[in-house]
Amino acid sequence: MSYLSELATTESLERRPEARAFSVEDLLAELKQGRMRIPSFQRGINWKRQDAAKLLDSIYRGFPIGTLLFWETSAEAGEVTFGTVRVGGGARSDALWVVDGQQRLMSLVRVLLATQPDKDEFALYFDLDLGKFIVPPQNPEDDPSRWLPMTEALESERLMRWTFEYTGKNQTRREKAFRLGKRIREYVVPAYLVRTDREETLREVFGRINSTGRKLEQSQVFDALHGARTRSRPASVPQIVAELEALRFGKLEEKLLYRLLRVLLGRDVVERKDEGPPRLSESEAESAYRETAETARRVIQFLVTDVGIPRYDLLPYKQPIVMLGKFFHFNPSPKARSRELLARWVWRGALNGAHRGDTVSTTANLERIVQGGEEISVQKLLAMVARRPDDMPSVHNPFNFRRAASKLQTLALLDLHPRDLESGEPIFDDPSSDLGDDDLPIPSIVTGHGGDIPDLRSVANRLIHPRRHGLRRLLTVVRNPLVLTSHGISEAALERLQEGDVEGFLTIRAEFLQGHFDRFFARHARWDESDRPSIEAILGEAEED
Repeated sequence: MSYLSELATTESLERRPEARAFSVEDLLAELKQGRMRIPSFQRGINWKRQDAAKLLDSIYRGFPIGTLLFWETSAEAGEVTFGTVRVGGGARSDALWVVDGQQRLMSLVRVLLATQPDKDEFALYFDLDLGKFIVPPQNPEDDPSRWLPMTEALESERLMRWTFEYTGKNQTRREKAFRLGKRIREYVVPAYLVRTDREETLREVFGRINSTGRKLEQSQVFDALHGARTRSRPASVPQIVAELEALRFGKLEEKLLYRLLRVLLGRDVVERKDEGPPRLSESEAESAYRETAETARRVIQFLVTDVGIPRYDLLPYKQPIVMLGKFFHFNPSPKARSRELLARWVWRGALNGAHRGDTVSTTANLERIVQGGEEISVQKLLAMVARRPDDMPSVHNPFNFRRAASKLQTLALLDLHPRDLESGEPIFDDPSSDLGDDDLPIPSIVTGHGGDIPDLRSVANRLIHPRRHGLRRLLTVVRNPLVLTSHGISEAALERLQEGDVEGFLTIRAEFLQGHFDRFFARHARWDESDRPSIEAILGEAEED
């Protein structure tokens, strides 16, 4: 169905929204009475304390902060959590479910209603001398009359007690405190109240509000329209991320998984600005989430077992995940030969930069993967990475883990099976299980060296090893050749380091590592081997002839 057709079938609201205006004081009073609720399709909290500070500053200065949108309908008894603030409410027929404005409302609650001024991560104070909102001061007791906790500002009687207790005879600070409280309490927030029995209509309203501009990520808008509609899991893109983390591959980006979801739905990999998210029925949405999770799981298992990439952050480029996803969606159990050739495809594209592609090239390459043509798809994918690079990643280039070449070098270092310099035990036999969510430690061997040595910033000066003080000193006392070899360090290189010849050490190690890297990459890319399909496919073609 086209986007315009989807718009034509969207149901209208039974009643026009009611325009209302709430003062901040009245708005939070309604909340404390348990009237505010958060719908299942709302997103998590994206704002930080600095965003809350900007909101409060806008209110203080009388700037517009946008319109709130509430869905007025019934609600069962329940508790709503806003950071450290918990508000319970009984069953009621006029509950206000927050459709748009959750981040703003959440910030007001956490800043103004927290039980303790310093405990919530959104906690703010107001500097009465500078007239600005600040994080809790380290030593408020040094001048307690200067810094007003915002938890004291909403209720006039509470603010009056604070001012008379702390400001004393400082009339200027007292007047500023009263002025702040009045501006916060009396600030008027415009709102719309929508009344409808159809949650689908509310999801559509929410989606349209947040599809214009850049308020939300595209995956979040899709979740707002379709997420958590059934009890089946996963029921949102973040839930897919959480389920995949159990594979200990690392935390995949929501944006990437949403692109995969779109591809599995037959949509373009990236959503056009004027397109909006796909509109699906409840069963279609449930199937889309489930198939995306299952497909991503197959891709991860393939990357770990067949390609030899144990962690998401070691993947040189992210584009292959979407492309492999489409392939495994069409071919859940491909032939062993197809898996072998696909592994070559991953390595070759990483080495020659073919996987760096933009949206246009990604779309074109996705078209190479056809349903019912497993081996044809593999051959077409291999054709896109056929160019053999003139040079492999050079050991002499500066090491930067954010770059693909450095990730490739890191994978080659892991292939040496590094051992602990002190215990001699293997460090990362299984990098995914040993490291959890922590960054892979790749510290420098020589630090604080003032000389202009070419390889000082290269991988020749890096170890895959837990960060410890005095790593260079630990290395110089190693006597076990097995430990040295596991880090690509020969006895000759070690002798140079022991003698204080840093440049000689790095030169010898760089020469060894470059040879290891070249052999490692050749073993995985297999440029010189035949890429013929499986014997079954060849025999099948012969029979057809």
